Amino acid sequence: MMKNAHERFGKLVYRRRTEKTATNLRVFLDAFVGEERGKAHLVSVVGGDVEIGALAAAFANGDPFTVIDPSGAESIASLGDKPLCFRGSITVARRKRPLRHLVSCSQELADTTSDGKLLLVSDDHLFIWSSLVCHYGLPATAEWGPWMISQLQQQKRIQSLPGFGYGGVAVKAKRKELLALLRRGLRSHQLAFPLANGAVEWPAIPLVKKAA
Repeated sequence: MMKNAHERFGKLVYRRRTEKTATNLRVFLDAFVGEERGKAHLVSVVGGDVEIGALAAAFANGDPFTVIDPSGAESIASLGDKPLCFRGSITVARRKRPLRHLVSCSQELADTTSDGKLLLVSDDHLFIWSSLVCHYGLPATAEWGPWMISQLQQQKRIQSLPGFGYGGVAVKAKRKELLALLRRGLRSHQLAFPLANGAVEWPAIPLVKKAA
């Protein structure tokens, strides 16, 4: 059993004042992926019914909030316009009411039509390659991944994103650029077509969380 698992959590603080009310919430932050200049792309928090309800409304309004990572570093971020929110419940032993779990992601992270920048919540090379193949509809196999990822890294097209819980990355490459790389790999015999015709099979790719 993992000891001191609570040390992997950060905190999310939300404050808002109006003429009639004052809101001051602090909840545990399970995972966060963002970018510079206060952009948040993935937020995963746990709390009570009232807290999670208020945060869902705040996220939907694009309100800013404070992120405190497990090391204590603070930053102010926002999910931007129209983020996606997903709610769930977590049953805890010896607790009368379940915890509420809220996962929110930005429209940019959820965008399925982007061409030039793809945001991902894992830096696993196979996950990155399979995501590029699926997102851009590339005619490719899993075995071509290591060479393609090495080329993208050499060109500094894969950039790590700040956060914790998941190793987020931004891949900056257009579909035509990826196709050009595939063409170069095949012509230079760094890549090879499968020996037999048939469906291309991909291994199972789990999304693994990282300890802070």
